[in-house]
Parts: sequence; C-alpha cells; structure tokens
Amino acid sequence: MNYFTKVEYISTVNTSKIPASYVFLVEFENPGVFDKGMNLDLSFQIDEILIQHESHAYIVAKLPGPLGSLVQGVKGCWFTAPTSLSLENGLLWTVQGTPLGLKKARDLLVKIVPGDLKMRISKTVASDWISAPRLPPRRHEVMKKAVELGYYSTPRGCTQRDIADALGIRQGTVAEHLQSAEGSIINSWSKQATDSSFS
Repeated sequence: MNYFTKVEYISTVNTSKIPASYVFLVEFENPGVFDKGMNLDLSFQIDEILIQHESHAYIVAKLPGPLGSLVQGVKGCWFTAPTSLSLENGLLWTVQGTPLGLKKARDLLVKIVPGDLKMRISKTVASDWISAPRLPPRRHEVMKKAVELGYYSTPRGCTQRDIADALGIRQGTVAEHLQSAEGSIINSWSKQATDSSFS
C-alpha cells in the first residue's frame, strides 16, 4: 500500500515453484512507481510488467510473504478471484480447495492473523464441487445430461426416458448410471462433511 492504491489478483501463471507466480492488476497514483526498479517490497516481488498505463498496470508477481507462503504450502488449497488489497476496502482474500485443505489453511491462519483482524471463512457450492468424486466417463455423461435436462430441478424437468432418448441408450442403463453416481456423490459428501469441522 506504500506504492499502490489497489492490488487485484487476475490469474495464476505458475505454481510449480514456490513462491508461485500470479498476474495482478495494480492501481497507483504515481506513474513513476516502477522507476526505481520492480522489487518494491519483500512480500510482493514483481517479475515482469506486462502492460503499464498512466494509473494502472498488469504485472506478474510472487507472494513470498506469510499469507502467500501459507496457501502455497497447503496441499489441496489455492487462492482465486475475487482477491484484492486496497486502501479503501482492505484485504479480501478468497481461498478454495478441498475440505481438508481449507481446514488446514484455516488452522494455520488463526495462528498468524492478529487478533484484532476479522477473518470470515465460508464454504460455497463451487468449492465443494471441486472435491466431488471422479465418475467414469459414461456415468459422468449421463449425470451431466440429467442436470442439463433438469432431472434434478424442482419441479423435475425431464424423465429418465428423456435422458435415455437424448443419449440414445436404454432407460434401464440411465437408471443404473444415475443411481451409482448419486451413491458415489452422497457418500463422498458425507465423508467430507464429517472430516471438515468448519463452515
């Protein structure tokens, strides 16, 4: 914040090395902010300026500080958009991952975040779906078509016969695939809900 009014995460470039590289949009009031070099701060190391304008730039940077290192060091955990730091709104840091990865990251965060700072952790359907079980290709196809046609909507948007007709297979085959997929997903959800002690 000594140099930028806002830093916003855009995308991940490379996570094969620690610290990982990310693309950020940075906003600033002083157009000469990069004149003295790119390593402005030890916790935010700039590798490259991709595009620079009068009041903002897209850059590639690493986060070797405690927060960046924490997420990069936890298996099954990563940060994503929206993530930003600004003078106006403070720090918004969005982390996704498996339930176990998120729990480990939370436990580590509690140790390093000062007590006077507020931390809110929430789970979303999107992050839970990432850790859903992998289904065999044909079963995945049947499940995907069922969702597309509204089989799991309320009220139900189609029948198993509609799914079978759309895929050119027997209704009995659809029923078997859906029952097996539902069982895998529910059992996986139940195990994850038991393993994860926060919401």
